Formats: sequence, C-alpha cells, structure tokens
Amino acid sequence: MRVAILDDEPAELRRVEQTLEQMAEAGEQPWSLHSFERGEDLLRQLRRETFDLLILDWQLPDLTGLALLRWTREHMDAPPAAIMLTSRDGESDIVQALNAGADDYVSKPFRPNELKARVAAVLRRHSQPRSAAGEVQTFHDLTFDDAELTVTREGKPILMTEREYRLARCLFSNLGRPLSRDYLYERFWPNEETTSSRPLDTHIYRLRNKLGLTADRGWQLLTIYGYGYRLESVGTGNE
Repeated sequence: MRVAILDDEPAELRRVEQTLEQMAEAGEQPWSLHSFERGEDLLRQLRRETFDLLILDWQLPDLTGLALLRWTREHMDAPPAAIMLTSRDGESDIVQALNAGADDYVSKPFRPNELKARVAAVLRRHSQPRSAAGEVQTFHDLTFDDAELTVTREGKPILMTEREYRLARCLFSNLGRPLSRDYLYERFWPNEETTSSRPLDTHIYRLRNKLGLTADRGWQLLTIYGYGYRLESVGTGNE
C-alpha cells in the first residue's frame, strides 16, 4: 500500500503519518508512506510513481490540494483514491471537493480513529474485487485460485512460484493501470535490498512466457520506459 500525504505543516504531516503507521502495523500488507510539503513535488512524483491513496491538504502556497486532485482525475487513466484533509469545512467547500473527485472529506483538526476508519472505507471501495478463500477468478483462458495459489489454462496447471503467482495476480487485478517499479518492489520485495531492476524484469519475462501474455491470447504486457509495466486486455474483454 503506497500512500502520498500532502500538507505544508510538518507537524500535521507527522500526525497523519503516525495515524497511518498504526493501520500499517495492523495490516497484512506493508504500507509505504510518502510525505510532501509542496503540491508541485507531489505532482512530479505522480508523473513517475504509483500510489494507492492520496491524502491532500487544500491550502498550500504553490499548487493546492484541490488543483492536484483535479489534475489526477483529468490526466490519469486510473487515478488513486483521494481524501481531502483540510481546515476548510464549509458546506460549499465539501461539495466542491467531492465534485472534483474526492472520495471523502475530513476536517481538521482530525481525530485519528475517524481518519483511520475513513481511510479503510475508501480503500475498500477502491480495491479490486478479491477472491474469498476457495473462490476462483477467470480471465480469458486463465483461472486463478487464490486459496491454492494456482493458475490453470483450460484445466491444465501452470507451474509458478508463490511470488510469481502474487505478481501475476496484482497485474490482473490492475488491468490497464500503470504500475511503477518502486510500487512493485515495495509490494513483492519489501524486505530485500535491490540494486538493479533484474529481479522484477526476470519475473516479468517469466510471466510473459508461462501465462502466454501475448496479443493472440488476448493480452499485452507493456513495458513503460522509465516507469514500470501495464497489463492490458486486447480483443475479447477482461474476463
């Protein structure tokens, strides 16, 4: 889980970080928190990196949180979830932010438990449908079983490691969404120091071959130069 926090007050940034760190400790998946005091700095990162959630202050000296929110909705194919966290709490402000694409609106000074609850609710709404234990999902001729961590094509199993399975599942759960290298490394190699892109590139190469991620089978796994990868469905729909 990669979260970007935007606030020009360092003390407020730290309060939000501490609140989200509590959520990260309680969750199964590692969280990566990235704090910004300038809207322009976050905008540059959004052009280069993948985030699951934005928490945005409204009033900043350069690029406001509202302007940045609008940019994500206008220029990103799959914009991350966004929560406005601001002292502007008038009804017209809330309506303006929600109309601009905010998923929720929290007024300052915030209560930590309320913020955690709202973050959890927004992430639930934005998360891709996940299979319950024992449930399977099919994409074209590939069937994923999250309980057994197996993939089959027309009933025939495809030999994969657990990491390969989870990486493939992430790509299929984010069809059409560009995923940055940093995002994938933080999610699948969280405790390993990587000095090159070779581990990820090697896994992508294996997935292309093992799963047949080619146009004739309805898939296109694109390398986005300087950014990462994007899996697209071509031809006959997603599932």
